[in-house]
Amino acid sequence: MDSVYYNGFMPPATTSDCSCTQHRAFTAQTLNCTTNFHGKLYFFSSNVLNWSSSRAFCVSKGADLVTITSQTEQDFLASEIEEQHWIGLTDLKTEGHWVWVNNQTLTDTGVQSWYKRASGQSEPDNWRGTDPSGEHCAVVRYFEGHVHWFDVSCKLQKKFICEKKY
Repeated sequence: MDSVYYNGFMPPATTSDCSCTQHRAFTAQTLNCTTNFHGKLYFFSSNVLNWSSSRAFCVSKGADLVTITSQTEQDFLASEIEEQHWIGLTDLKTEGHWVWVNNQTLTDTGVQSWYKRASGQSEPDNWRGTDPSGEHCAVVRYFEGHVHWFDVSCKLQKKFICEKKY
C-alpha cells in the first residue's frame, strides 16, 4: 500500500487534526495534516508511471513531485526507498538548465547530487540510447553507498515521490 510518512514513521490511526484515510494514503483531494519533518508531507508510490503522469497524480492530490532543498531531506528520502523514484527536477524546457517543479534552480536550492563516474562521464549526460530525444527528467537513487541523481528518459515507468508543503 502507498504510504504517507511523517518524519519516517507512520502516524497513529486516528488524530484530532486529520482523518485516518488522509494519514494512510494520498486519497483525499488535499491534505491538511501537520508534519514534523520540516513542514513537508511525503508520499512514496508503489505504482510506476512516466514522469508527466507522476507529476499529474501528485498535483491531483494537492501536492507535486518532491523538490529536494537540503542534504538532510535527501538523506531522509533515500532512507525510505530501495529503487529509483522520480523527483521534481527536469530540463525539459531548456537542455542543460535543470529546474525544480516549483521553478527553483539548482543554484536556488543549493543542493546537487548528480552521480559522478570514475570515467569522468557524469550525470546529467542526456544519453540517447533508450530514448532518441534524450534524458530530461531526474530520479533519485541509492547507488554505490551514496544517494545520487540520474537523468533518464521521461517516458520510462518509475515509482515517484510526492510532496505537500504546509
